[in-house]
Amino acid sequence: MRPGRLIQATPWADLDRAFPGPETLASADPSALGALGIVRQRVTALQALAQAVADGRLHLHPAAPVGETMQVLQALPGIGPWSAELIALRALAWPDAFPASDLGVLRALGTRDPAEAQQAAQAWRPWRSYAVMRLWQADAAQPLT
Repeated sequence: MRPGRLIQATPWADLDRAFPGPETLASADPSALGALGIVRQRVTALQALAQAVADGRLHLHPAAPVGETMQVLQALPGIGPWSAELIALRALAWPDAFPASDLGVLRALGTRDPAEAQQAAQAWRPWRSYAVMRLWQADAAQPLT
């Protein structure tokens, strides 16, 4: 990885950039990642996540077991419930992920209380991920105040 760059060149003409693999991220100099504007705590989380994937302790694909994956994720430094739920929503394609403390979700629901959002979301089980997408759309449609 070149200093100041995270995206790498590829050998294919039609695909000129690629995100580095987990081994590359895990072994990258933390200061090089910091030079990209990533704060130290996020660098630590990103590298721990990359190392877990590189080691085979963590599998991020739709067929991965959700419960086990969520436990491994939340055991990593810097990965809490919000991050784990977003990873479950995006990488695992889990239809029941619900990042209750997400600011867009909270704004769209008209609350600042994640517990209240979690309670409201129980009615949407087992399809809360779809509700999250709709809440994000509703939040984005609201004028900034």
